[in-house]
Amino acid sequence: MLFHKQSILKLSVAAVLTVAQLSLYSGVHAAVIGKLIRPYMSYSMTVDDNILRIRDQMDSEALLGTNDLFDISHRFLGGAIVNKQISRQQLHFNGNWSHNRYERFSQINNNAYDLQGNWNWFLGNRLEGNMGANFNKGQAPFLFQPGLINIRTQHTEYFNFNWRYHPSWRLRGDYTHFDFKTDNPVLQFQNRREDRFETGWDYVASSGSTFGLQYRHIRGEFTSPIHTVAGIFSENNYNQNEIKGRVDWKISGKSQIKLLGGWVERKNETFSASDFNGFNVRLSYLWKPTSKIYITLSGWRETIAIQTLTANFSLNTGGSSSASWQVTHKTKLNGNFSYNTQHFDSFAGVTNQFSGFGNKNQITKASLELTYTPLYGTEISATAFLTSLSTSSARGGFDAHGATLSLRYILGRQ
Repeated sequence: MLFHKQSILKLSVAAVLTVAQLSLYSGVHAAVIGKLIRPYMSYSMTVDDNILRIRDQMDSEALLGTNDLFDISHRFLGGAIVNKQISRQQLHFNGNWSHNRYERFSQINNNAYDLQGNWNWFLGNRLEGNMGANFNKGQAPFLFQPGLINIRTQHTEYFNFNWRYHPSWRLRGDYTHFDFKTDNPVLQFQNRREDRFETGWDYVASSGSTFGLQYRHIRGEFTSPIHTVAGIFSENNYNQNEIKGRVDWKISGKSQIKLLGGWVERKNETFSASDFNGFNVRLSYLWKPTSKIYITLSGWRETIAIQTLTANFSLNTGGSSSASWQVTHKTKLNGNFSYNTQHFDSFAGVTNQFSGFGNKNQITKASLELTYTPLYGTEISATAFLTSLSTSSARGGFDAHGATLSLRYILGRQ
């Protein structure tokens, strides 16, 4: 604990000295730091009555040495954003490091890293795209593994293009490589790689609306298969093919509809009984009734391989709503609500044994956030939230309530 306090103190002192030194720069230094390179830092404190998402039927006394699940966590974050434009080419980088500390459950203290790099390239007047990579390392959400230390690493590389070969028609292509690993040896059966190939053809209306078709192929490979207690391999490599219609309809200057839906076929190498062949869809309605209010409504029915849970998929159905109100020039109010039902396949009882999820789970989330911007680049926010899980698992579900207070500063932000 002393080591963590000393590290945090050193980080805070270094951050203050850095900002002080940057504030002394002038001329070209100010132009470089404030525009090309924008350092940022934030601090947030969260209070939560079940911060580790312990289930109702779990023995928290045996697991944690207490039945009191309340805790206060602190998150210290520092990073920088770099934006550079060379002719028409646009380069973007965002990297940060954070330390997460818990006052009671200090065994969960951890560091996290997040790096993102993107090149928005242009070739002539009709061909453009993106190429980049993302790297993330940090603690997995406790919703999936309650109270369990699970430092996961994810990295993604991608390349895509958009060819506007005609004023009203365009051709799209995308390749993404995804790699997921966990440091927890008990959960390494989750480790996997995915290669995603996608191509699409769109009609672009003069209003900016687009209507098109897309095809996607996904190859998934689990890299650390293990034997389960039933003697069956948890590995279940899969191939998935999707043909979907895609609509981005700008109804007016105040409303917009986005639709992605079609047929999905998923075949598994080991458990053919877990194959899926059916309809997937996601529909969103965006509405801006006034210049200060923005509302989004969404609904979905999707087949998803949940990266932090199992080698198998779940069929997710649900909906969400979010609203944003710019109360004043400096004050904004945001509200969010979502409801998601997960149906796991017939092998969920075997491969989900470490997650504590049942064959059917209902997750409800709601939050209300008030943001205040007293000065350019400075943002203060307060959030109240709740999360609820209802599940068929023998561990039971949970209800958690809490609040977060955050302070963020970005140098050079207007």
